[in-house]
Amino acid sequence: MAEAVATVAVEGAGDASGFMRIGRRCFVSNLAWATSWQDLKDKFREVGNVVYANVSRGDDGRSKGWGIVEFETPDEAIAAVNTLNGVELGGRRVSVREDREDRDVKAAAGEAGERPPRAPRGRGRGRGEAAERGRGRGRGPRPPIEGEPSGFQIVVQGIPWAYTFQDLQDMFAEAGEVEKAEVMAAHDGRSKGWGTVRFTSKEGAAAAIEQFHGSQLEGRTLTVFLDKKA
Repeated sequence: MAEAVATVAVEGAGDASGFMRIGRRCFVSNLAWATSWQDLKDKFREVGNVVYANVSRGDDGRSKGWGIVEFETPDEAIAAVNTLNGVELGGRRVSVREDREDRDVKAAAGEAGERPPRAPRGRGRGRGEAAERGRGRGRGPRPPIEGEPSGFQIVVQGIPWAYTFQDLQDMFAEAGEVEKAEVMAAHDGRSKGWGTVRFTSKEGAAAAIEQFHGSQLEGRTLTVFLDKKA
């Protein structure tokens, strides 16, 4: 079950550890009444492989204005929360957050003998905003063991759609020597709005998080944290 749940460090999280669990599912609200499950799936495929999408409907068949999107991996769900929250779909700005009823998240919390922490609230009443303010922190010494980040690579979410790996590399070179930068792309070649940057030192990665996390870039807010898989 561990591979089905990701943990994100979040500012002001509801538990003592400061971490929020997120599974593979996202809750999407403020949908236009005409938005179908196919519209939802097509939009969310921009950030990952969608395995299920549904728009909730009442007995009369009318949309309730919200839906669920399930991805193949938790990382894709995190990318959706960070890049699609607030985007326009069908003429309305949708709200995207983790699905608090996700069975994967509940099961993981049950195995650990604890209650899954609730996602923190952002400013005002906007859902999903707090997830965008996540601040990853690497704690691992030397070579990474299973599930432990090396401290050299970061994940950057919310990058402009037109940005290439070279743009990403040039930008983060201000924080330290960059070994490699990559922008994730969908099957059609379009950017997914997030990427990774690997530094030659842990200090460079830490400096990048400190310098760029929460900053604005071409109208988008960057979320920068250590890559737990590298």
